[in-house]
Amino acid sequence: MVSKVYTYVPNIIGYFRVIFAILAFKYSHDDYSKFFVFYAISALLDMADGHAARLLNQCSQFGALLDMITDRCSTIALMIVLSHFYKSYENYFIALITLDIVSHFARLCATLQSGSKSHKATKQNHLKIMKIYYENKYFLAFMCFGNEGFFLFSYLYHFYQSSTVFYIIWLFFFPISAGKQIINVIQFFQAVDDIVDLDDKNRIKK
Repeated sequence: MVSKVYTYVPNIIGYFRVIFAILAFKYSHDDYSKFFVFYAISALLDMADGHAARLLNQCSQFGALLDMITDRCSTIALMIVLSHFYKSYENYFIALITLDIVSHFARLCATLQSGSKSHKATKQNHLKIMKIYYENKYFLAFMCFGNEGFFLFSYLYHFYQSSTVFYIIWLFFFPISAGKQIINVIQFFQAVDDIVDLDDKNRIKK
């Protein structure tokens, strides 16, 4: 028997997110307008699934996993495209991709090992910036939106390098994205510290 979780409204929204993301990258090198539209729709649906989950009381671990995987894969895929467009910055994009993967993987491992139900849960010993980032939904949305905006307008700037408007918008998003990368670094070391703390507690018990 198929679980009802698969047909939760927020999870169905998540499936459409995946479909639009796939469609976006199908056109990433050939048709930037279609890419932008499909990628933007996928990003907007990212905000809709969380609201639907809370409104309909359909929160699920599967939904959280689907949301995180779609977020990470979309952002990483976009950075891979950008590394092709901006060859001289290829190593920087590789570093950002690596940071994105290890910081979120470490965070997920720390969350699972601690027995927490959500990767957004914070502890008493966590740095204040991490508490603000995960507990204030508006700040979280602002940072994620700014980070995505920076990469998305970096993509568009490849096609509109003579446009001053696009360059100004790119400059606006740049410090937000830089702040998000700093948070990723802090997140990684905080997660490692949480895992080591659990190791110490288990060692003392033994």
